[in-house]
Amino acid sequence: MILEWHRLDYTFGVAHRTETAGFVRSKEPMTPTTRPVAGRLFLVVGLVVAVTSHAAAQGRIRGLVSDRDGTPIAEAVVTAEELAADGSMTAVSDESGRFSFIGLNRGEWLFVVRSEGFKEVQAMANVRASGPGAVMRFTMDRDVFNPPAPLGGVLAGLRGRDILEDLVRADDLFDAGDYDEAIEAYSAILDAAPALSSLNLQIGHAHQAQQRPDEALAAYQAALEADPLNPEAQSAVASAGQNTFER
Repeated sequence: MILEWHRLDYTFGVAHRTETAGFVRSKEPMTPTTRPVAGRLFLVVGLVVAVTSHAAAQGRIRGLVSDRDGTPIAEAVVTAEELAADGSMTAVSDESGRFSFIGLNRGEWLFVVRSEGFKEVQAMANVRASGPGAVMRFTMDRDVFNPPAPLGGVLAGLRGRDILEDLVRADDLFDAGDYDEAIEAYSAILDAAPALSSLNLQIGHAHQAQQRPDEALAAYQAALEADPLNPEAQSAVASAGQNTFER
């Protein structure tokens, strides 16, 4: 905040009297000793405003994010939104699930917690300008339709929702007859998740639809090599091999 020192103009003179409607008013001249007092008054008012504004943005909030079992949730994104204005702040929970905000304006705030694999939770809090600050505890339920990426296994590091969206897109391309684009889409999924070897069957079908039996046979064989007991892969290889032989 900028504090301004206002210049007060005054003149020296002697006291004089005026009479108005029977009343006598005495006007005292401003003296050199009164000007610093006025100046200090302006400065004190400015300091009070500055301190009040500074104190309004000293609110604190601490919190803990965990699941239903009480296990802390790390890297949960906590967003604080001020209801009386457009202000917002963001914090991320640490390994123990703890987070904190410092410098919040006094008033009502909405806190929204998001974490991959969990349902979003919200809560309101009245932030005070002084004191230790409120402690908020958030318990998150797992989102069965958006589970976190597994740490191990054939889909390690991959989110089921992302893979499903990619598969739907690839299938839509195949159904629309955009076979080359479908092949690219299936191949991209295979690059990210090689364990989904059955996608080679779809790639083979796309080649077959475009009268490319050699490429189709290669794709079917890749599917069979990955899963020798897959009856669909066995049938596809036999059929594609027969077509190649007849040519």
